[in-house]
Amino acid sequence: MAKLSPKEVTLYLLVLVPVCFLATAALQQLRAVEESLLPFLYYHFKAKDIPFIMAAVTFMWTYVITASLSVIAQSSGVKNGYHNNEPRVHRSSVKGAMARMVAAHQVALENAPAFFAAVIIASAKQVPLKYRNSFSVIYTFLRIIHTPLYVLDFDIARVITHIMALSCTVWLFAFALFPGFEEHYSSITEVVAILRSVSD
Repeated sequence: MAKLSPKEVTLYLLVLVPVCFLATAALQQLRAVEESLLPFLYYHFKAKDIPFIMAAVTFMWTYVITASLSVIAQSSGVKNGYHNNEPRVHRSSVKGAMARMVAAHQVALENAPAFFAAVIIASAKQVPLKYRNSFSVIYTFLRIIHTPLYVLDFDIARVITHIMALSCTVWLFAFALFPGFEEHYSSITEVVAILRSVSD
C-alpha cells in the first residue's frame, strides 16, 4: 500500500472500524464457531474455562513465541553479532521482514493486557458463556494469524485482522460493563443477518 496522509488514514479508519466490528459479530454468529469449534473445545475443557484457556494461549503466543521470534529477528539484523548487554539497541538495525517480526511482537504486547482484563471482567460480571467463549476464541485466532500477516507484509489483511481482534476485546468489555447490552447486540446481529442475506 502507498503512503497515506493523515486525512486518508482517518478516512480508512472511519470505514474499517465499523466494518471490522460487524465482521467479528458475524464471526461470533457463524455456525462453524457455534457448532464445530466450540463443541470441540467443550469436549476437552469445561465451557467456563475456555476464555481463560484462550488467555493462556494468547499469553504463550505473546510472551514466549513472538518474543522469541523477535529476539531471533533482532539478532539476524546485526552484522557484528548480537550483544545481549544492550538487547533493545538492535531494533534500529533490523529491516524488512525481520523488522516486521519485531513490530508484530510489539503489537501483541500492546494488545494482550486489555484482552486479559476483558476476559477477567467478563467472567466476573457473568457475561453469557456463548459470548465469552466465542469472542475469546476468535480473538486468539486473529492475534495468531496477525503475526504471519505482518511478517509477510500483507498490510491490508494485517490491519483488518488487528482491528477485528481489538473489536473482540471491546465486545467483551461492552457485555461486561453495560447492563442490557445483549439487547443492543442482538440488534447488531440482525443488521449482520440482513447484510448477509443481501450479499447472498
